[in-house]
Amino acid sequence: MSGAGGPADPAAAIPAGRVAAIDYGRRRMGIAICDAERIIASPLPMREPGADAAAEAAFFRRLVEQEGIVGFVVGLPLHTDGTESTMSREARRFGTWLAGVTGLPVAWQDERYTSSEAAGRLAGLGLSRGKKKARSDSIAAQIILTGWMESAPRPTRVASRRRRRLVAGCGYLGSRLAARWAAAGDAVWGIVRTPRRVADLEAAGVTPIVADVAAAALPGLPEVDTAVWSVGFDRGAGQSYRDVHVAGFGRFLDALSGAPRVIMVGSTGVWGRVEGRLVDETTPAAPDREAGHVLLEAEGVLGTHRLGPGTVLRLAGIYGPGRLPRVDDLRAGRPLTADPDSWLNLIHVDDAATVLMAVAEHPAPGPLYVVSDGHPVRRRDFYDTLARLTGSPRPLWQPPSPEARGGDKRVDPSRLFAEIAPTLDHPDALAAIPGMLRAGDAAP
Repeated sequence: MSGAGGPADPAAAIPAGRVAAIDYGRRRMGIAICDAERIIASPLPMREPGADAAAEAAFFRRLVEQEGIVGFVVGLPLHTDGTESTMSREARRFGTWLAGVTGLPVAWQDERYTSSEAAGRLAGLGLSRGKKKARSDSIAAQIILTGWMESAPRPTRVASRRRRRLVAGCGYLGSRLAARWAAAGDAVWGIVRTPRRVADLEAAGVTPIVADVAAAALPGLPEVDTAVWSVGFDRGAGQSYRDVHVAGFGRFLDALSGAPRVIMVGSTGVWGRVEGRLVDETTPAAPDREAGHVLLEAEGVLGTHRLGPGTVLRLAGIYGPGRLPRVDDLRAGRPLTADPDSWLNLIHVDDAATVLMAVAEHPAPGPLYVVSDGHPVRRRDFYDTLARLTGSPRPLWQPPSPEARGGDKRVDPSRLFAEIAPTLDHPDALAAIPGMLRAGDAAP
């Protein structure tokens, strides 16, 4: 064994494959594991160790068997000057014991600053002090594992099968997701309704499949590890929302072979107007528009299918290059039909793709997550800022009709950040806008 304060290379004894990291503590242990390619580290629930050594050994042996673990990384809480502490020596004794009961190699990783970094990641998520404390150890383990993956030499790989991904709907979000998977070396197929996007997909290394998901039948689809439903709605296609997202989604699921992980891109529109209240995965859905009703029905299609329950991601409003909400109306001085004091919930398109990739790699994602950047903003503040930055007139407002899009709610993505722990590049939309405008990304 090796690493910080150890005599040998920390990665030398750990072969290619999934690795688990432990943030050791006497009362609580954080645990995280990575995918076989060692790209993404995902936290697992915090463990409270008991006094029964046999039970603890059985737990770690089950973890090895169930997750296919090939080695462990144990964090060392060294002093700030890098010397051993009482807890780091205790962590080493635990690691030695862990190696003995599992028969697997153990590496060490300096974890001097992981607790403060974990606290920073959990700050601002609206969690109680108790919930933050319960989740901080698992986030610390994720940080330990990520640091080890970044610093350890790549092991000699045994022949590993390329991940196979299928993205139904390669529009604004789906095309980015497919391209990122292809860039990572995965075999990726993308379903598009018309040939218009074929050339772009091929240029990104994605194999295009031209098919109308709302048609009577789909062509034979490849057997894949991950299948993502990210289909938009084209009002000019002559099909109803239900044709696409209920009947079409059902046909898509029926056409899949094997047992892929299915991820459905949904919407926070399944909640209507809730008078500014906080909503999360436990809040009963109450759509007030057709799209929300249909998407909720589509969630049920996945939940009752043989491939279900899968994972549903209820995304907040997506923005990004070429898509800033209502910027053309602002520039033209057209009134905005909305309550200026209502809440706006957003997620950058690249961060949405990051979340999808993290869910695909997580060992055991939940069936439902709310997805936003975690920073709701009043519409008045957002559009005042956008108008100022674009040199547009100050926003004009007119009262919304009952069927108007949007709603007055604050979505809470705490569960997503606690369980999946994605790292967002744009955690605050107001802070992201100036950079987008400097890059010329506002115009559609």
